[in-house]
Amino acid sequence: MPQKSIEERVKFLEKQIERLQAINEIQNLVGKYEVLHTPKTFGKTIELFALKQPDVSVEIADWGVYVGAEQVKVLYEMVHNEPLVGTMFEHQLTTPMIQVAGDGQTAKGVWFSPGHETQIVDGKLQAYWCYGKYAADFIKEDGKWKIWHWHWYDTFKCPYEKSWVEVGPGAPPPGIAKHPADKPTTYRSSYFPTGVREPVPGCPEPYDTWGK
Repeated sequence: MPQKSIEERVKFLEKQIERLQAINEIQNLVGKYEVLHTPKTFGKTIELFALKQPDVSVEIADWGVYVGAEQVKVLYEMVHNEPLVGTMFEHQLTTPMIQVAGDGQTAKGVWFSPGHETQIVDGKLQAYWCYGKYAADFIKEDGKWKIWHWHWYDTFKCPYEKSWVEVGPGAPPPGIAKHPADKPTTYRSSYFPTGVREPVPGCPEPYDTWGK
């Protein structure tokens, strides 16, 4: 087998370094999403999305798919409209699985995400356990990694004093009625005691360029 030239080895190493940098930047991008994902800063979340892409989208549980820059803004500024006093949204990120395309222009990622929330229900504070998974596509926009397609797969949401076996999936927020999504839910992964769990979303596989 012929030995690679110095130029070939340098080019290979440069590509590997770029890939590692991309993974780190995407990790930080998704981490920033989680930091901003709280009632006081929901609106700032939109800064993380590839708003120049006409098909930029967000899908959360069974809320449907919000497509386009304006609809993504509506989702985080109006649908995600929680009171500030007493509420809390904290979701962690685990098991990062990230694949950067061979051409370095797009990427795919999946994370498991345990979390806890405090919301106001019928005028009273209610604490919840809220677990799920994130699956996302990323794209370089103006030289920076941005969220392109974002999907929250809810596993369960239950009051802290009850288990996920005792309660069904939670209802969508009231804002959905006033600001409906553009497309119906593509897949919901909520836990049901009588159901069989599927490994969705799956691990992202290596690929060369978007769509191939």
